[in-house]
Amino acid sequence: MPIKPSELNPNFLKKIEDKYGPTSEEDFFDDELETYYKANDPSERREGGGITHTVYKLPSFIELYKNLGKARNTAKTLKSNKELRGDKEFQIQADKIADTFNSFRTFFRNNYPDQYSMVKSTVKEATGMGYNTPYAFGKANTSQYTSIGYKPVNQKSLRKKAKGIDYVDLNK
Repeated sequence: MPIKPSELNPNFLKKIEDKYGPTSEEDFFDDELETYYKANDPSERREGGGITHTVYKLPSFIELYKNLGKARNTAKTLKSNKELRGDKEFQIQADKIADTFNSFRTFFRNNYPDQYSMVKSTVKEATGMGYNTPYAFGKANTSQYTSIGYKPVNQKSLRKKAKGIDYVDLNK
């Protein structure tokens, strides 16, 4: 889906305008910010009034960043594989992949902060940086919670007290 100039980071847009001239509502960018389509001057349009664009290729690190993130996540998953845990050479290579990703992320963030800030949320989704809670969907060690003052709930008695709800345990 094309990105309008009004949807972009103002600092990034200023760099574009400094290089290619002022933007208009008829301008747009592709999803990866690799291509800028600048609408031509209305006086340069043909008789039908159709909008023509000049196409500019932009340096975009988004695809590289996403692919490095996917490679890092894959290597991290494989590191925990039972067969590969003892393979020291693979562990070293997987660590190198993580180091490469971290190094590039730092470069991207420091040298292209406007582009980095625009894609940070989409990159997080694409690279799988989601739930970092180990027990988000499973059972946790209750001693951790009781030590800070929480009390466990008796689920059977709680279900009996619930009114208007029929409870069926589908896991049995």
